[in-house]
Parts: sequence; C-alpha cells; structure tokens
Amino acid sequence: SQNRSRPGATQRHGKTDDKEFSVHWHLIAVILGILCLLLLVTATVLGTKFLQCIREKHQQEEILRNLSQNCHNIQNAAYLKEQLLNKTLEYDILENETLQQKKKLDSLFIEKKRCDKYEQTFIQAQTHPDYYWIGLSYNEKESKWKWIDNDTSSGINLTIMSLPPGREECVFLTSTRIDNTDCSKTYNCI
Repeated sequence: SQNRSRPGATQRHGKTDDKEFSVHWHLIAVILGILCLLLLVTATVLGTKFLQCIREKHQQEEILRNLSQNCHNIQNAAYLKEQLLNKTLEYDILENETLQQKKKLDSLFIEKKRCDKYEQTFIQAQTHPDYYWIGLSYNEKESKWKWIDNDTSSGINLTIMSLPPGREECVFLTSTRIDNTDCSKTYNCI
C-alpha cells in the first residue's frame, strides 16, 4: 500500500510488492492455522487424557473399596475362625474332662457292684435255711421299688431293680436268691 501512494512508482514493481506482501500474509495465516490446529489437537488429546484419568481414578477408587471390603471380610472371618478354634479347644478340654470323669465313675460303679455283691453274699450266707424280708416293696403310686426308709444307697438295689414289678409285692432273700412275692406272706425280717 505504501508503493501505491508513492508518486512515480511503477505499476510492475507495485504488483511484486503486493505479491510479497500477500505471500507473507498467506504464510502467517497458514502458520497460525497450523498452530491453531496443533492447539486444537493438543487440547483434544489432553481432554481425552483428562477424562481417561478421571475414569481410571473412579475405577481405582472402586477397586480400593472392594479391597477394603474384602479385607474387612477376611478380618471378620479370621476373628470367627479364632473364636471357633477357641470354642473347639474348650470343647476338647471339656470332652477330655468328661471322659476322665466317666472313667472314674465307671471304675467307682464297678467297685460298688463288687462291694454290693460281697455284701449280698455275706448276708445270704447268714440266712440259711430261712426266707427273710429285706424291707423293699413295689410302690404302685410311684411305680417303682422303694425301701421302707426311702434309702437308695443299698447295693442290693442293683440286683432287685431288675425284678418285675407286681401288685403289693415285697422282696425276700434266701441263701441262694433274691426274689419278690406277695407281701402278705410271713417271713422273718432283716
């Protein structure tokens, strides 16, 4: 535009300047366009990366929540297993103690039975040749054998309790046996 305003400037020379001027503007416009395009591509890539990072962050947070829940579940399971183990150990100890008590009780029962048999043999040796009432009768109201003094510790109980119950039945002893019969019979008493 300066060449045009100059007096005496040639037309031809002005066209060349216009072309140069136009080429510079075209070059600047192309460079600015490329830079805008690069800026747009960079902004798009960064935006995509940003969204991808946000998605990954949410996924990682979800994974972290799941891992925390799994950790909590594992801790609960470990606690419950520990409690179960403790209860199992307690049960084993109690079972062992019960087994020991049962062995002691069986041993005492065998000893009592031996003593009862000894007592019965001793008493039966003294009864020859008579029959003796021993103070045991069947109580119909309670449906069981009862001693006159309500004692349940006598060793002869073990042998007698297997006798069949009868109406107004009493137990007698001889030198060879223990049996039951009608209470109205007359026998000596022990």
